[in-house]
Amino acid sequence: METIRAEAVADRQPRLPSAEVVSKILSQNSSNTIFLKNAGIATPSSKAPSASEEPLHEELAAERQGSAILHQELEELKKTSAEALARTQRQYEELKKQQEDSNHLLSQLLTQNNPGTSSQP
Repeated sequence: METIRAEAVADRQPRLPSAEVVSKILSQNSSNTIFLKNAGIATPSSKAPSASEEPLHEELAAERQGSAILHQELEELKKTSAEALARTQRQYEELKKQQEDSNHLLSQLLTQNNPGTSSQP
C-alpha cells in the first residue's frame, strides 16, 4: 500500500486516497470484487465511461486506427524506396562498367591508329 502511494509521489502526482489504494490492491489480488462493490468503491474494470468520455474514446480509437494505417503505408514506402535505391545502384554499376569498357575500346582504337604516339589519360 505504501509502495503504491510512494510511486504516485515519485511520478509527481498527488497522493492517492486510501480508498483508491485499497481498491487497486484488492482488484489486483482478487477477481472477486464484492467487497469493493459493497463498500461503494468503483473498480477500474467495472467503471463505465461517462457520456462525455465516450466520444473521446471513439476519437482515440479512430486516431489509433489512422496511425496504424499510416505506419503500414510508411513501411510500404520504405520498402519501395529501398527497392528503387537498389535498382538505381545496379544501373549505376552497369553504366560504370559500360563506360570503362568504352574507354578501354577507345584507348585501343587510338593506340592502333597512332602507333608512334603514347596515349595520355
